[in-house]
Amino acid sequence: MTRANGSRLMITISVIAVGLSFLQPRLACAFEGSRPAQVDDATPMVESAADTFAFIRWTTRNPGGTILHYAIVRYGTDPNHLDLTAVSPTRINPAHPDMVFRVRMNDLQPDTTYYYKVSSTQADGTSDPVTSSMRQFKTRPVDQMSAGK
Repeated sequence: MTRANGSRLMITISVIAVGLSFLQPRLACAFEGSRPAQVDDATPMVESAADTFAFIRWTTRNPGGTILHYAIVRYGTDPNHLDLTAVSPTRINPAHPDMVFRVRMNDLQPDTTYYYKVSSTQADGTSDPVTSSMRQFKTRPVDQMSAGK
């Protein structure tokens, strides 16, 4: 590569880098974690609930940090004792401003009210700044069609 071509390449790379910083500032912020999520961002919902399992889903701003995160649901049948935990690994996409977390809770009792709170951590154990308030759902009664199988 000649010296002139090398200079042109460096100028082109510099122009592209500057252009991207103006066109996609959210990408830079999500990657660096400089845009922390707010506490009220986590509004979990029951995606589905059967007699013995349920899926909880919530969306927050992209928390940044490590690419691997863990979605955590702490739950129980007493709102003062959330002594059960369900965890699901998930990967963030630094290019997206939001993050969707999803956790499956197994071995639930049929026709039972469960209370829960959600949170998440980075792969290194650092807690993300988002947690939810107490929520609840009820599992379905035993499915009579599948009970005999």
